[in-house]
Amino acid sequence: MEIPSWLLLVLVSLFAWGTYGVVAKIVTSKDYLGLSPQATALMMLIGIAIVFGGYFILQPRELPSNPTVIGLALLVGVIWAIGQLFAFIVLSQGAPVSKITPIYNSNTLIAVFLGIVLLNELPNKQDVAKVVVGAILIVAGAFLVSS
Repeated sequence: MEIPSWLLLVLVSLFAWGTYGVVAKIVTSKDYLGLSPQATALMMLIGIAIVFGGYFILQPRELPSNPTVIGLALLVGVIWAIGQLFAFIVLSQGAPVSKITPIYNSNTLIAVFLGIVLLNELPNKQDVAKVVVGAILIVAGAFLVSS
């Protein structure tokens, strides 16, 4: 059986995002380094610029000129940054990363719901039960870990 190339790439995302919460807690929590959410966000912005700048240099693409495309792409960054900022604030207050991460990773439910409703990514009939059971398990897991 051949492994799809996207699966290998998403495993890198899984590892990066899986370790990110612990590093963010060490940097922002008053119990560790205690860097303010503002300073952490600035350092993170620089790190993001380095990674994406390097990627853009290695894989150059033409930038869009359509204002709608530009606006929606900027909205992606704004939405992500809002979630990130509040995660930094919570971590800086000493919240346990082992409890908050399952809660904010319940964002999967929102993505699945919006994918179905807005993008018409309806699961086929064989997968509907899997999606429903998976969603229930995500909610149950977040609830169990956070309580």
